[in-house]
Amino acid sequence: MANMLQELLAAGLIDKLEGSDERFKKMTQAADELAKSFRNNPALLIPAILTALDRDISTNDPLIEMAETALLAEWETLQSVHTDKPIQIYRALLLTACAAAAQERNAAILWLTATDMLQFSQLGREKSAVFKLISSFGDETEQQDISLFAPSAKSARKATDLPKLNLKEIIIAEVDREVLFGEIGAATGPHNLQGTQYIAGKTHNRYWPGQNHHWGEDFANVMKDVLGERLDELGEACAAELNGIGEGLVTAFKAQSQGLQTAISLAQSGSTREQVRLDALWWYESMYSASAKMSYREMDPLAAAILMPLDLISIMPSVTPSSVAYLLSEAVARLPNAGFENVLALKDVLARVALLRKVIPDSRMEGFNPPTRAGRLSLRDIVRLALEDPSTPTRNLLDRARVPEDATISLPVLARALLRQEQAIRLAEVTK
Repeated sequence: MANMLQELLAAGLIDKLEGSDERFKKMTQAADELAKSFRNNPALLIPAILTALDRDISTNDPLIEMAETALLAEWETLQSVHTDKPIQIYRALLLTACAAAAQERNAAILWLTATDMLQFSQLGREKSAVFKLISSFGDETEQQDISLFAPSAKSARKATDLPKLNLKEIIIAEVDREVLFGEIGAATGPHNLQGTQYIAGKTHNRYWPGQNHHWGEDFANVMKDVLGERLDELGEACAAELNGIGEGLVTAFKAQSQGLQTAISLAQSGSTREQVRLDALWWYESMYSASAKMSYREMDPLAAAILMPLDLISIMPSVTPSSVAYLLSEAVARLPNAGFENVLALKDVLARVALLRKVIPDSRMEGFNPPTRAGRLSLRDIVRLALEDPSTPTRNLLDRARVPEDATISLPVLARALLRQEQAIRLAEVTK
């Protein structure tokens, strides 16, 4: 994380540091706290990266205020050094925090949100560092695609990898007959033929067999210990062998179960991968909207460009290969007069979108929620707001997205941005 902050420092995004390691440490700590907040609430990553990409962001932007609060908690005298709000420092903190929080699906949320907004971001000397950072989010996202939709040779278990169950022959030690003879003899009488005790110091039967019940009681009392000890030793030996076999069986069955789960996961991954390809290809070739129950070619091309990503995302898993977004843009380019070469003024596109609300099926609008947050919005957000309220001036929408009034876009690129940014929102909701 400190490396990202150092890159932005070198790019000139941070001023009045004056070589102070202490100030830099405070900024690092503030960025760390922001990153913790982003990990706990991934939905914050969307406005955070949008805000960080805007060089002229408002001083009262919610994420700028969040960054300010985090830095003031570490640097109480900040305002004595920076009499005006150091917006660029706050942007640096947000970028650094996003970099620190960009693990697993968080990286996908950041990439899908930011990549189509870069063309509208007025970046300064930090441009190279920011582009590098966003690219790293894309690389991390691509790795997730690979792990979910490509076979992994490393994860495949071979039969030889499983522990071998070594069921060796069970051998119980033979009973020492001489010792047993002495113990039984001690149970039968006070001494042997030579007049000495069978086992010196051991309890002997005090009577001879002719003394009837006196002898019998002593015999039984001594023999129970003799037989009990021998049977206990035999039981312990058997139990030790059986426990060893049991542990071996547990280990082997556990490994077999793990191997089976891995095989199932690989099979499911392969099946899902092929299903994604098949569904996407079928959708691309048919050019049919299941929600509108008509061909996209029969619609207004702009309406189709909005509906197509919503239809496509409804049949795809939450994380899709990057190629799906490009398949979408190629499908849009097949519509009449909707190729990549047909570049339109974004303000005109938004004005036309406001007239298309009734064309988009309610089933798709239900999941295409309007933004509830303040601060900078994405292309997806302002298109959704234009559909929601046709009376909203396009200039207001462009301002909220911090997009220049003369910005242009083609319908394939617009559809691709809608797909990615909608997917980012849904990913953030899944991780809550």
